[in-house]
Amino acid sequence: MNVEWKDAYIIGHDIIDQQHQRLFELTNALMAAHDVGDLRHSMVLLYKHTREHFDLEESLMRKLHYPDLNPHTEMHDNLLSRLNEVSEEVGRGRVNRTALVQLMGDWALHHIPNEDVKFAVFMVQSANQPE
Repeated sequence: MNVEWKDAYIIGHDIIDQQHQRLFELTNALMAAHDVGDLRHSMVLLYKHTREHFDLEESLMRKLHYPDLNPHTEMHDNLLSRLNEVSEEVGRGRVNRTALVQLMGDWALHHIPNEDVKFAVFMVQSANQPE
C-alpha cells in the first residue's frame, strides 16, 4: 500500500513543494517497514519532518502576516494529533496503515490543494505588493 505523490499537489513554492513530496516518501517508507526497528525509525523521520514542515509554513505565515494563520495552525495541530495516534501504535510495534493512508489522503486531497494553495496565492500577492 502506497500513497502516491501527484504533480497536482504542487503549490508553487519550491521548498514547501519539496517538503510535501518528502512527506509522501517518508509515509511510504513507514508503510513498507516490516520490523519494529524500521517502523520506529521511519516514524521518527516522518514525525520530525512533519514538525519541520509545519514550523516552516507557520514561520512564513507569521512573517507575511497571513490573516488565516490561526485556523491554518489549528489544522496543522489536528494533522499532528492524528500523526501522534499513528506514532503511538508504532511505539507498540505496529502501524495502522489504514489510519496513515486516511491521514495522508486528507492532507493531500484537502489540506494541500485547499489550505496550502490559499497561502501560496497570498505569498504571490504579498510579493507583488509595493513596499
